[in-house]
Amino acid sequence: MNLQFLLSAAPDYTQPLANWGDRVSMALNMVLRGIGTVFFVLALLWGILAIFSKVIHRDQPKEVTPKPVPAKKATPAPAPVAPAPAPAPQTDDAALVAAITAAVAAYLDQSPTSFRVVSFKRTGKKK
Repeated sequence: MNLQFLLSAAPDYTQPLANWGDRVSMALNMVLRGIGTVFFVLALLWGILAIFSKVIHRDQPKEVTPKPVPAKKATPAPAPVAPAPAPAPQTDDAALVAAITAAVAAYLDQSPTSFRVVSFKRTGKKK
């Protein structure tokens, strides 16, 4: 490594660069300095925000975890009861047809009385 090069003053970029290698070297130097500056400023802002967060939340009480309740003596569980059958889903086809008709009318920008929904088929897919 050339120590004289490292200790020399900054190069004079006011003159045109002679060859392609010098141009690439200068471009990479500027890119790395720019990226380094951006990350330095971001780290600085992150540190400032972390300090502000500590200052703002300093007066708030910390969450207290509840103490565990001692377990009671086990009591025998009641006999299992058969669950009631689930009620069959009730369908309101009239409301569904009205909703479909309104959606189609809004999409087609027409009056709901200009067409009629005759039938529809459920796919069984629920999202």
